[in-house]
Amino acid sequence: AHFNLTGMLIMCAAETAEATRLVLTQKLLTNLKFPAMEGLYYMAPICTFWMFGLASVLELPRALREDAFSLVAPNSRLFGLAVLLGFAVNIASFLVIKRTSSVMLKLLGTARNAGLVLFSAIFLGDELTAVQAFGYALCLLFFGLYNYFKMYKL
Repeated sequence: AHFNLTGMLIMCAAETAEATRLVLTQKLLTNLKFPAMEGLYYMAPICTFWMFGLASVLELPRALREDAFSLVAPNSRLFGLAVLLGFAVNIASFLVIKRTSSVMLKLLGTARNAGLVLFSAIFLGDELTAVQAFGYALCLLFFGLYNYFKMYKL
């Protein structure tokens, strides 16, 4: 893997946007006492605007060139299922933020990703370098420590 400045800048912008979205969502749900569905009602248009904006520049030209939209009709059930699951994930995210915090949502996502990679390496035979394994194990360790300290209010 080689370093790519464009990819790094897009990743930094995405992380900044995600952090901003989570903080605003937490403010809507906890400080302003919005229910999860109402919070989603206010946040969805803003998120959609920015996602379509970047996708139209980075992904739409290639999708049109390769006629990628022709895949939707023959796979309409799978796309419909993806829409429903995406909606469910958004509602679940809003509920987690409302009940805990945006930090906990990010920690759960990080722990899930690390656990999935370690599971794939241990049980499915995916290759994992020692540095990667150490990093993912460290991630899970600190997720556990965060929960331990949070639970016992240390």
